[in-house]
Amino acid sequence: MNENVAFTICAKNYLAQAFTLKKSFEKFNPNCDFFIFLSDDTDEIADESDKFILLDDSWLQNWKQMAFKYNVIEFSTSIKPFCFKKLFNEGYKKVIYLDPDIYVTNELDVIYNYLDKKTIVLTPHYCNIQTEYTGSITEEEILFVGIYNLGFAAINNDLTGNKIINWWMNRLANKCYADKFDALHVDQKWMDFIPAFFPNDILITHHMGINPAIWNLHERELMIDENRNYKISNIESKELFPLLFFHFSGFDPFKPKLINRRHPKYNTDVYPSYIPLFESYIKDVYEAGYDKYSKLSYSFNSFENGENIIPLHRRLFRALEEDYQIEDPFKKDNNFFKILNKNKLLTGVKSNAFSTFTEVEKSRRGVLGRIIIKTFKIVKFCIGIKYYTSLISFLTGIVRLEKQTFLIKNNE
Repeated sequence: MNENVAFTICAKNYLAQAFTLKKSFEKFNPNCDFFIFLSDDTDEIADESDKFILLDDSWLQNWKQMAFKYNVIEFSTSIKPFCFKKLFNEGYKKVIYLDPDIYVTNELDVIYNYLDKKTIVLTPHYCNIQTEYTGSITEEEILFVGIYNLGFAAINNDLTGNKIINWWMNRLANKCYADKFDALHVDQKWMDFIPAFFPNDILITHHMGINPAIWNLHERELMIDENRNYKISNIESKELFPLLFFHFSGFDPFKPKLINRRHPKYNTDVYPSYIPLFESYIKDVYEAGYDKYSKLSYSFNSFENGENIIPLHRRLFRALEEDYQIEDPFKKDNNFFKILNKNKLLTGVKSNAFSTFTEVEKSRRGVLGRIIIKTFKIVKFCIGIKYYTSLISFLTGIVRLEKQTFLIKNNE
């Protein structure tokens, strides 16, 4: 049995990226195992179920409750330490996690070798301090999402590694939300604790060929040597590193010029050296079935009768989970569904899409926003700035979806 393994996690719509990652990993690391954990059900792809590790109570207890109270990103990240634990229990010694939108371009022996002396390897979002910051992702956003990017993590199956995993599993079973109010950012923000807990067992690597992505391109330049090998240059120090893998976070193969769809001004015109790598990745993703898989919907966006699950439902379940102790919250005959129905908190829309708003409804949001602003101005005029400020402070807390339990008349 191989001691070294890597894995990824994804829902059905990211399978092309996951297959591309697996292929690229195995090309350069033929003596290591690789697994895809599916954070979804196998509807529409039942004939391919043997390609994945599926959700199961044997290694992930209460996964249905987690799938209900978390959205797709939260759920996919919440099961990460449980996947580590499963692989630890199967005897693997050195385990690497890679996000499904990562593309491996070299062997990862250097990372596995790090684990000969360290328990955990993490990468900061960027490495070079700048008095005048030039990165595409603001420093404030980095402070919120976490210092370390958990699109990559390597953990050793030793005593300390299991301590970390057990602690992480405990936290993510209930606290894997993307929630600024609670200072949570899914699985990632929790890793800010690790250097304080285990200063002698962690390697915070500054190998710039590990995990380059949109958030650190301002300090890294891609180069191709005479043998067509990818290199990453530290723009500040000019030190060269082999590119081990690139993280295509937020990348849309339908818009290949954009490095990240949320930051359109940072594109291949700004970073032209990355164009050959992007062209290679796009080719492989399409060959892996991007046209097919990207259109698949997330199964845990609806109840069993097709009724759409909206964020309010997930957060109300978070607030009231202890009151219900429901084995399968997706069932329409459970008490939680009945309470939602009784209090007219169901949309009546049969869909498992991420958004059930039509384009017309989306366009009306601007009008609604202007009406709300005008209403607030009238309220301020009527009650004065002193009481208006108190009102805003009160609303800041109550507008959280978890606080909407007042919409439920009773829990019976």
